[in-house]
Amino acid sequence: MKRTIPHYVIIIILIGIIFLQRECHRCPDVQTSYKVDTIPGDIIPSVIELSRPDPYFVFVDTGRQMFVDTAAILRDYFARVVYLDTLKDDSSAFIAVLDTVTQNRLQGRKLYFANRKPTSIIHSTTILNADPERLKLYAGAMFALTPEERSDFGPALVMLTPRGAGYSYAYGINEKTHTLSIVWRISLRNKKPP
Repeated sequence: MKRTIPHYVIIIILIGIIFLQRECHRCPDVQTSYKVDTIPGDIIPSVIELSRPDPYFVFVDTGRQMFVDTAAILRDYFARVVYLDTLKDDSSAFIAVLDTVTQNRLQGRKLYFANRKPTSIIHSTTILNADPERLKLYAGAMFALTPEERSDFGPALVMLTPRGAGYSYAYGINEKTHTLSIVWRISLRNKKPP
């Protein structure tokens, strides 16, 4: 007697294999945290030495005669006069220029600058959640041999649960057998070195 496999069993097996091959993948949730560090601006201004500009002579003839005090002119000529000019002083910056004048010449110039704007540094941390364990389903084939030189083959399904248990089902086409099995995961702990 010739045994044939029912067509619906083959169709169900093929559909199951195609479905299991195209398992949906869900991306893990992503958590992003932001931390902002604000660095305050400069409190103490930095000093920048500037080069002296070249003087140019301006002659003005008033056309009248007047009394000249030579001692006062010499005292004023050799005096050291310091000018401090604040150009900007607010919450964003401090800018000042210090000029030193003696002997009718600009002897030195310094620029004081402090950036008072706070600087923000943003640190972002991305945390990927671990993909939770899901129910796993496998499809395959079963082949069995008996001592009486009979053989059996057919489809097999295996389901693994997240808790570590496994269930399998196999159908033997030649002998019309149904096989169920249950297995549990055994965890072996590795010994830590001393």
